[in-house]
Amino acid sequence: MIEGLSRRLGLRLRFALFFAALGLGGTALIGTGLWIGHARSGGPIDGYVIAGVLGGLGVLGLSVWIGLLFDENVAKPILALASDLTTRARADVDLDVDESQARHLGALAPAANAINTALSEARAARQRAIARETARIAREKALFEALFRDLGEGAVVVTPDNRVMLYNRMAQDLLGDIGLDRPLSAFLRPEPITDALSRMQKARVRGEVTAETFLAASADGARFMLGRVSPILSDEELSGHVLIFQDATEELSTHAKHDHLFTALMEGVRRPAGTIGALLELTDSDEDLTPETRERVRQGIKDELARLFACVDDMGKRHAKIKSRHWPMSPVAANHIFDGISASADTPLRTIRSEAMLSCDGFAVITLLRILVGHLFEQGTRNVLTLYVEEDADETRLILGWQGEPVTDGQLTELLCNPLSPAYGEYSGRDALNAHQTDLWSEPEDGGYRIVLPLASANPPLTPCDARPEFYDFNLPEAPKGDMSNTPLSELSFVVFDTETTGLSPRGGDEIVQIAGLRIVNGRILHGETFETLVNPGRSIPAASTQVHHITEEMVADAPSIAEAGRRFHDFCRGAVLVAHNAPFDLAFLRLKENVIGRRFDNPVLCTVLMSAGLFDHSGQHTLDALCDRFGVHIPPEARHTAMGDAVATAEVFVRMLGLLEAKGVTTLGAAIAEEGRMTKIRKAQAY
Repeated sequence: MIEGLSRRLGLRLRFALFFAALGLGGTALIGTGLWIGHARSGGPIDGYVIAGVLGGLGVLGLSVWIGLLFDENVAKPILALASDLTTRARADVDLDVDESQARHLGALAPAANAINTALSEARAARQRAIARETARIAREKALFEALFRDLGEGAVVVTPDNRVMLYNRMAQDLLGDIGLDRPLSAFLRPEPITDALSRMQKARVRGEVTAETFLAASADGARFMLGRVSPILSDEELSGHVLIFQDATEELSTHAKHDHLFTALMEGVRRPAGTIGALLELTDSDEDLTPETRERVRQGIKDELARLFACVDDMGKRHAKIKSRHWPMSPVAANHIFDGISASADTPLRTIRSEAMLSCDGFAVITLLRILVGHLFEQGTRNVLTLYVEEDADETRLILGWQGEPVTDGQLTELLCNPLSPAYGEYSGRDALNAHQTDLWSEPEDGGYRIVLPLASANPPLTPCDARPEFYDFNLPEAPKGDMSNTPLSELSFVVFDTETTGLSPRGGDEIVQIAGLRIVNGRILHGETFETLVNPGRSIPAASTQVHHITEEMVADAPSIAEAGRRFHDFCRGAVLVAHNAPFDLAFLRLKENVIGRRFDNPVLCTVLMSAGLFDHSGQHTLDALCDRFGVHIPPEARHTAMGDAVATAEVFVRMLGLLEAKGVTTLGAAIAEEGRMTKIRKAQAY
């Protein structure tokens, strides 16, 4: 019972009770001594009472004074040391303990620092040992990441309950804001996947392990994904599924357009052909037609032939347009095209290097330009051939320049009519230009001539250094079911967010100008899964606010409204616990706009201010800067008071707090919320 009471009472309260008992005990002893003295010696009692009161008050006052000194110089420093040591033990913080806060405790502070140093050294030794043991695994992991990241198809690995635990860059490009621990149904329509999984399960029952195909629309219905799904089996137990897919939208659209084009062609040809046939039959069967009738018949044939030719011409143009969209184009570096031409050219060729990227059939372009280069040197009347590019908005022009005789349009036309390569069959240079929806021509240039080939520009592809660092997690906990209050904090997904506003009064007309957030899954901060947007507040931004967050009215002029930004942010937060520093402030701005946004922000919420007040109740400093100093988190000065900079700092602080909460016995979401409720009164007295 005494031990339980001791745990419930804080150290400072126990010391206060000790000195209170000491004062009251001393007062009682003085009173008892005076009573015994009066009983033996007699005399007036007034003097004894006055002496007892003065002595008791003196003892009580002395006890209070010594107790306050003890609290300030012993109790608080002990709590500070205990908090620092717990923080360093539980949150992997390697900062030295501040010995000045415990200068009156003699050797205790240096001893605490020695313990902290030993802990840091042990932790470093452990990390070195782990690093040595995992070096091979790290190499295999890097190889896996490189191979998987650059697959030409989208790839996603999901848990048995269809939550994402791995994805590659192509999947991200095709499905948008895909993320770890998110349900697959948020990105793909679930019905075709469910059907494929059902077929796969039936095959497993028959003893067959096969991949099943599916054709599923993206969640927004804008794309169709054609792919296959395969089971992941471990000791005959299903541990997940692998989905490999590609964008079939253009292919399906092209197929539909071809079918429609063929139908339109048949309809367009059938009527004129039937009419022409009938008119010809009329002229053959009746040789006595009058000249006027025969002229009308001939004119009718001409009209129907004109309609027939117009139909065929229109169908040809529409087919060329469909073909050009369907022809396989990919991002190709201009330098790679230059290298391909130079490697096969039999003549000296100067190239001017460029970082330009083209969207084209690289093989066809290289082959076409190589044919042109060969023709230019064939006659020996041209020299100083140069390859370079000119960039202009969405177009990049490949230029082949030379000195000497010009090339006539007739020569170019003849060259373009020839087949490009045996690999392409009868596919000619003109066909290649049509497929790219472009043309080429010759023109004079600075005492020489040049051939210009315009092609569509392409965005630079992602390089290995652009790889997202957190694109898989094979140890995802089970998804929370029902009430999340009993779910361990370690098994929850969090969105740590921050807002910048026009002012501090959400009910007084101030508005959000920036929202940023990032996700925490399985205890990891996913720096690759972030949300950040400026918001047009629909009102002016005071100069005083701009001085804090550096966001001007010009910066938000073309930004989305809170309605659009709020919906996107709500989607980003789906299924997660919201975390913010002084969360009530940021949430007030969002909840006041729920009617405009059309969504309710009813996610569970945790506040790092209240968490800090509960963990470090001996301190009155719970600002974000104070917490970063406590946990050794560095905020670059240029990132402070930006939504993303503060969100990242809050996330770094929060993941360190989780270990301290667990050490305190706060392990579930419900317990954390209850702890915050207990600290609400303390929050009102703290600086944040």
